[in-house]
Amino acid sequence: MPGNSEAATISPIQRSHEDLLAMQRTREAAQRLDDDARAVVCWLDAEFPGLVNSMEVQRHHGCEDNEIAHVEPRVTDRPRRHEARDAAEKALTALGWSIKPEGRDVRSTFHRPSQAQSSHARLADIARIRRAVKQANTTRSSYRPSTARQE
Repeated sequence: MPGNSEAATISPIQRSHEDLLAMQRTREAAQRLDDDARAVVCWLDAEFPGLVNSMEVQRHHGCEDNEIAHVEPRVTDRPRRHEARDAAEKALTALGWSIKPEGRDVRSTFHRPSQAQSSHARLADIARIRRAVKQANTTRSSYRPSTARQE
């Protein structure tokens, strides 16, 4: 009905409050992944100068918000591809992403070291990833399971 503002704001699909909250969390996770992937590809560019052209991040349809399926840096030197991929996986894991590669259909996003970003923003992204990787390495190395029997 023209002129009726209430009728114009009602969605033709009615969703529960819980569904709307879940949709919002998923949108926020997707935005966080975009931000994290951009930061990781900037970090890869700093760690492997001239090697990484872009990075593909795959996610399964219907995955949990913190899950990715696969990471594949596009590189100029194919023999070093695995080294760059291992570094990218380590960085994304340090940022809280879980890598779950088991087979289902995936969707891909592609990320490049952003030339549109300011140098300050690139340096901030690189520093953020370095801190996360360092902290993850420290946490892993400080965990020592006790194999000796306590008496």
